[in-house]
Amino acid sequence: MDDIPDAPPAMKAFGLLEVIASMDHAPTLAELTEVADLPKPTLHRWLAMLENADLIHRLPDGRRYELASRATSLAFSILANSPGSVRRHQILQKVASDLGESCNFTVLQGHEVVYLDRVEAALPLRVAFQKGSHVPAHCSASGKLFLAMMTPAKRARFLNACGLEGYTPNTITDPAALDEELAAVKRQGFSLDDEEFLSGLFCIAVPIFDGARGECVAALALQAPVVRLSRANVAERLPALKAAAEALATTLT
Repeated sequence: MDDIPDAPPAMKAFGLLEVIASMDHAPTLAELTEVADLPKPTLHRWLAMLENADLIHRLPDGRRYELASRATSLAFSILANSPGSVRRHQILQKVASDLGESCNFTVLQGHEVVYLDRVEAALPLRVAFQKGSHVPAHCSASGKLFLAMMTPAKRARFLNACGLEGYTPNTITDPAALDEELAAVKRQGFSLDDEEFLSGLFCIAVPIFDGARGECVAALALQAPVVRLSRANVAERLPALKAAAEALATTLT
């Protein structure tokens, strides 16, 4: 944190924001003091600066800090307009063409999944989502993937904040059943939405990892009506999706 001694306080505070964003749980002041290697008065000052800018907030216990929605919105905007966005769209176009179905490049923003990019299938009977669409995490394929990759404590906070609303008869609204589903998602490395958000719609999602940290930062999802995509033909779609996800990961660097 002190490797840029002449940087203005705002830039140093931004470095602290990066530290918080890199941690896999909401850190306490004591943890941040140790990780950031800063005296407590300085740390208090920078945390206050980030809180006043609505970039972080304290959890209800008053002891732990996590990113606020403004910070995740900023990350979303940076990723959407990064130099790799053109290449990402080309990869989406290819996998959509190869598999003949609509594809989404998704990220988690706040408590919802956002379509950062999307390519529509040319076939009829498609669901017309758009780039920028928001869908709930607990009943979308990408969302369940992001939830499965979270630590149990972070996932519990997330689900307590957003709830488990039922959208169709297939939506999992029981916390224990969802935990079981998410454990399976983590083991198998992909996730399904079997008419859980919209009746008649099936979706497969695979993770996109940040090569530097090995974290799941985005997902690639294939989406189609159940007459064309179902559990019976998931396996034959997975190799192309996983290859495309690896290609998409190279656009994040």
